[in-house]
Amino acid sequence: MQTAGTVLFADYPPGDVYGPRTLSSFELVWLLTGSARHIWSRPRAGELEAGTTPLRPGQLVLATPGTRDTFQWDPRRATRHAFIHFMITDPAGLPPTWRWPMVRDLVTAPILSGICDYLLELAGLGTDAARRRSDELVTLLVDLYVTGPLAAAEPDLPTQVAAAVDRVRSLWAADGMRIVPVEELCGAIGVSSGHLHRVFRDHYGTGPARCFELIRLARGAVSLQRSNAGLAEVARQVGYTNPYHFSRRFRQAYGCPPGRYRGTADPVDPLEPLRLGGLLPLAGRLLSL
Repeated sequence: MQTAGTVLFADYPPGDVYGPRTLSSFELVWLLTGSARHIWSRPRAGELEAGTTPLRPGQLVLATPGTRDTFQWDPRRATRHAFIHFMITDPAGLPPTWRWPMVRDLVTAPILSGICDYLLELAGLGTDAARRRSDELVTLLVDLYVTGPLAAAEPDLPTQVAAAVDRVRSLWAADGMRIVPVEELCGAIGVSSGHLHRVFRDHYGTGPARCFELIRLARGAVSLQRSNAGLAEVARQVGYTNPYHFSRRFRQAYGCPPGRYRGTADPVDPLEPLRLGGLLPLAGRLLSL
């Protein structure tokens, strides 16, 4: 793999739009502040695949050559993102590009987050050694992005849990994170509320609403650590219309309110509540949008 340059930065005023454009190279994009809607289409096994993905800090986009996309930037605040273009000269071992995920969530793959942070450091050095190391890191980053940090198979979730997760995943991909009422979820997947509660309690010790809430709170914890978004904005990003409600639920999960969590030198790991509840496999499937 050979990169076309080091990491660059772009800033956009509120409500700006970039695109449409058609990529002739590979591109990695991750937001540092603000949010965006990524409207994209790409060739997929002789057909055209298209989608719209809400983006926020803590997500990594990998677009492939032939992708046509548009970024609609945050309508309320300025947005900054980092990006790097590159070409792949030897794709051996990687699946066809139409099978690559368009977005990876850094919450469930912290090694990707670490590599992105290191690439940002190297971008400021401007030396040949930094450029060579950047090339090496991009090669590793793409491999981990495409195959998964452990190259592991998708977690084997119970049938009803997998159906519920897939439904929530599709709703969040289309609408952004929001509370999905259990009754709505059960109607969509064709099971009773009592049965779905029993399945979740048997496997995770709590019901589906709480499981999905802990995952939303984990995303909020990452935003508190890795963005300058205000409390109301973080709450909105993870599906709370009332920041006071978000603060109360966050305190219950992390032992302190969001403001103190953001200012703590050594805060609780954002994934700790998920790890303690055995929810990491579920979160990994749900957040790899």
